[in-house]
Amino acid sequence: MEQAAQIRRMPIELANKIAAGEVVQRPASAVKELLENAIDAGATDISVLIKASGSNLIQVRDNGTGMSSQDAAQCFERHATSKIAQAEDLENIRTLGFRGEALASIAAIAQVSLKTKRQEGTEGTHVRIEGGEVIETSPCATAVGTTINVRNLFFNVPARRSFLKAPTTEFRHISEVFVTCALANPWTAFRLEHEKQEVYRLAGSRAENFLDALRERLRVVLGSKVARHLVRVDEGTSYISASGFLAHPEHARKSRKNQYLFVNGRPIKSPSLNHAIRSAYDAILPEGQKPAYALFLNVDPRNVDVNVHPSKIEVRFDDDRGVYNFIQAICRRALGVAELIPQHPGAVSSLSFQQERSDSSSSWSPPARADELPALHGHQTSIVYEVEPSRLPSGADPKPSGFLWQLQDSYILTQLSNGILVVDQYAAHQRILFENALEDLRSGAGLSQQLLFHHLICLTQQDCQLLRELDPLAKALGFDYSISENRTVTVRGVPSHIRVGAEKELLQSILDGYKESSETELAPLPAEEKMARSLATRGAIQPGVKLSDEEMRTLIDRLFECNEPYRTPGGKPTLIRVTLEELNRRFDQRMVDHGEPDEIIP
Repeated sequence: MEQAAQIRRMPIELANKIAAGEVVQRPASAVKELLENAIDAGATDISVLIKASGSNLIQVRDNGTGMSSQDAAQCFERHATSKIAQAEDLENIRTLGFRGEALASIAAIAQVSLKTKRQEGTEGTHVRIEGGEVIETSPCATAVGTTINVRNLFFNVPARRSFLKAPTTEFRHISEVFVTCALANPWTAFRLEHEKQEVYRLAGSRAENFLDALRERLRVVLGSKVARHLVRVDEGTSYISASGFLAHPEHARKSRKNQYLFVNGRPIKSPSLNHAIRSAYDAILPEGQKPAYALFLNVDPRNVDVNVHPSKIEVRFDDDRGVYNFIQAICRRALGVAELIPQHPGAVSSLSFQQERSDSSSSWSPPARADELPALHGHQTSIVYEVEPSRLPSGADPKPSGFLWQLQDSYILTQLSNGILVVDQYAAHQRILFENALEDLRSGAGLSQQLLFHHLICLTQQDCQLLRELDPLAKALGFDYSISENRTVTVRGVPSHIRVGAEKELLQSILDGYKESSETELAPLPAEEKMARSLATRGAIQPGVKLSDEEMRTLIDRLFECNEPYRTPGGKPTLIRVTLEELNRRFDQRMVDHGEPDEIIP
């Protein structure tokens, strides 16, 4: 008897749920698809309303062309689209959407209501659909354009809903999608509201030139100070053209925030092109710093494949190497014209789209400075070198007369009775700052040093909102500040262990670090620990800073006062030990008896 068939066709509802997982990973994914539909419809005014960070409600309203009653009913069917009709159209895609998957995917995992009307129509159409099943289709009274409400996202896929991040993180992703779409369309008015609070209201630019309109929008998104120092890019060849702005290196950050890259108006992510732009800054930015930019590439659609990723954020060029060389060259040229780096005449004119990539980028090395090592407890200026012997590695000499030497302005070497100890100054200071900050946060009694002159810092709307949420923690650390309605932060005091003059960069860096830790952590950390980690990572003395003997002794002293002196908050070693036995083995020397071997450092 023949065995029954094991392969069978999945129910359409199940297939739609599975496919939806590729298109809609989180609320921000749905917002992106709905915004792109509105832009493709020619809207000049788009409003987004969010509740519960998109889990309860996502509403997108536009004044675009709208849809007929027949199109409104068909738009939720999988692979139903007005953008392409045949295979040849894939080689000439000029719209943001084209697959016909977005609305079907959203409707499969949410409760969706759509109202739409065309200019020539006498009445609109209302479509209501839940979990992929059409509940109602009826005429309605509505304005020209389309309004779509997405409620209870993932209501029928509870496993997906449980994987969503914290509401603050999810809304930050929505804000980033919103800002990205707004930058790509500076002539369109955008508005974003969250929990009845207006987050953004961006008027459509009246500038005739795209770059002028983009500069206006960047002034709102990045802040007026960053916008005042933008470097203009506007170059092209017969194959590709690029226009946009590069930020001054003084506004670089350790995160990739404020890096916007577009191809034919489509936002993309490209590690290769990001590297091309970053390499143009090699001579003026230290390692780890990332510049801000908004760069728009225009290429013949036949030379770029946008049908690579389900979310359409990756593209492939038919000459990737040539595009890389072009981007690198024009960014170097723009920075050179702005007199930020030495300019090499003819860098762009000699560019060939078949030539090999150049590896002639300059390297940056930080200047040697003797910055004061911040005191970690109040305003202590004298060195008190008193450490419990039990806290030191076996063989370490706690006396201040011990040998200390700084290697490459990054590592501190000292002699042990049976070898040498190498301390990573950046890692060690991270541990010190982390434990100090954690103690301040838990006690709520962090010391603050008041500034003689108040400092004004302009934050983005997203960072301003995050700072308000972190206000109790920031105040516990010792920050003293106020936030005005125009997103200006007046800093009156900083934690006592922070070097005066670094408060502006540190406050912004702490916010960036807090957001990064929320994205990369495998297991959620308490808010206090994330805040302490951010302060430690951003506030620690960096490699390349020259320390005096007294500063090196203070650093080692404070390190071994820590509860966990051997690891950074992230788990990396703060020090290593090289025994005499190891040195002799490497030099193939006869062992010399120097007493009992050291105990192993945990």
